[in-house]
Amino acid sequence: MRKKVIIAFLGNAKFDARCINMTDSLLNHGYKVILVDELAAGESGLKSNRLKIFHIRTRYKNGIARYWSFYHKVKKINKEVKPDIFIASDLFSLGVLCRLNKSCLKIYDCREIYSKLASLINRPIKQLFWTYYEKMNYRYVNKVLVTAKKDKDFLISKYGLKDISIIMNFPSINNEKSTINLREKFNITKNKKIFLYQGAIQAGRGIEEMIALLGHFENSVVCIIGDGEHKRQIIKLIHRLNVANRVFFTGNISYKKLISVSKQADIGFSLIQPLSKSYKQALPNKLFEYGLAGIPTIASDFPEIKNYIIKFKLGKAVAPSDITEHINAVNKLLKWNNSKILIEDVKNNCSWFSQEQKFIELFN
Repeated sequence: MRKKVIIAFLGNAKFDARCINMTDSLLNHGYKVILVDELAAGESGLKSNRLKIFHIRTRYKNGIARYWSFYHKVKKINKEVKPDIFIASDLFSLGVLCRLNKSCLKIYDCREIYSKLASLINRPIKQLFWTYYEKMNYRYVNKVLVTAKKDKDFLISKYGLKDISIIMNFPSINNEKSTINLREKFNITKNKKIFLYQGAIQAGRGIEEMIALLGHFENSVVCIIGDGEHKRQIIKLIHRLNVANRVFFTGNISYKKLISVSKQADIGFSLIQPLSKSYKQALPNKLFEYGLAGIPTIASDFPEIKNYIIKFKLGKAVAPSDITEHINAVNKLLKWNNSKILIEDVKNNCSWFSQEQKFIELFN
């Protein structure tokens, strides 16, 4: 009998690389997968004939009420499905693990140290709550997944956890073609260079620093793929700088079609700001997505990021707020012509293919 696996994620899995990669790997190895995610009002979700999907809609946009509503609905689905394996794909699904039978393998996919996020820096009560929440629920977990060695070391020292596996957050090479043509959609002429940011639109992601470069490169535009709570501030900024006609928002794009859109740009950006420990230790998936698309990256020179930028020649690592370094990096990368080699290097070394076997072995 095929083992049943629930993957729970507070968000739309259609746009989440890690959820989709894990789901595909489990299906390809004979597991029966039940995906539980959350959709915003009017949002369409992932569709597949290969698995059962529960799309949860809550009335709440943010806060504890949103989490609490999701938690109770996932708990109800879990009771109905009775899984052999439960993967909490983020902090907000973690609490369900304490409600599972002892025979169920409980896995927490700790993508980042949530209690150290930049969004909690000036919110000590919330930070204290999520730190306590993490600590209380870790005792129910059988295995923990992290995306970097530094996160593993932190969890060992902070909580004394032992069974921790590093599964890198690399993109899949199995992608689909998108019908979106950036130049046609936004009337961008061929002589214009496209600076790209893809991912959540949040504070500290370096979007402002990327937009600032428009003042130094007249024949350039910015395309932003994604959505998020910081979008309103970005829109105010582009109007204040009088560049609203040079900054374009695509909204979210299905993960499997993302690479075919990314490859239309000239340079990808990931100028994360040093707002928190979590940000300083980050290794954004977008670095490798840009690589698979064959475009170079300008990214913050934090140790983990810089290591991969240099090792696989992904682009340039720069001081996150140094406009002079950013300008110099753009000038160098606009002359860059290494797409085919970059794509092959990322495929062979930094794609989900290199992580899949390690992931599947966790269940044996």
